[in-house]
Amino acid sequence: MKSLIDLYKSDQESVYHTWFLHSDDRLKAFRTIRKGLLKVIKEIEGDTFGNDFKGSSLEMVVTAISEQKQVFEGAAHAFYWKPKLRIPDIYENYHNKKAFGRFLKACLETSSPEKVITEIKTLDQLKIKGLGPAVANILYFLHPTLFPPFNTAIVNGFNLLFNEKIKLGSWEAYLEMRAKIIQANEQYRDCLSKDLGAFAGLFFEIGCNRMIIPVTS
Repeated sequence: MKSLIDLYKSDQESVYHTWFLHSDDRLKAFRTIRKGLLKVIKEIEGDTFGNDFKGSSLEMVVTAISEQKQVFEGAAHAFYWKPKLRIPDIYENYHNKKAFGRFLKACLETSSPEKVITEIKTLDQLKIKGLGPAVANILYFLHPTLFPPFNTAIVNGFNLLFNEKIKLGSWEAYLEMRAKIIQANEQYRDCLSKDLGAFAGLFFEIGCNRMIIPVTS
């Protein structure tokens, strides 16, 4: 692991340098996303949120995320309203919309990881169609030292590095992955930032096959 981290950090073309360390856009995104979420919450509470992703305040938030280099490419896809599939069911289902708003507000207003995990489990129990751990990308920009980003490349890299079989679309799997990332980040705390985006970038590089893990017998 130490040698992989050193290789990751020494590669000037890795997302560690191009996105994590040397990106003013990344730092601006934290403010933009927090401000945007306040608007999303206000509109949901005031019943003015609308019934489509396009043109919504949520689109502005998720667009700010998906513009964060290739690490978050496709982050908006999970939130596109797909009428034939009725997913994600937070635009036309009033109760689901309200639950999503309460979740965002609770996560925005706390600094407690236990509170956020409780909110995740509450949201998961509602089984809102199409609303899975893609939401974790929003959580990252609220609590970067507590909740890592989550997408296909990151999960693939995590599975390869830790020989796991974490699946997309499962909050339970996300929380399992999070626990292992935090443990590993603590173990190698002299190598990487407390901001879990640094470790997530390593998984991303592996998941995209930019970094190859040596095969051991």
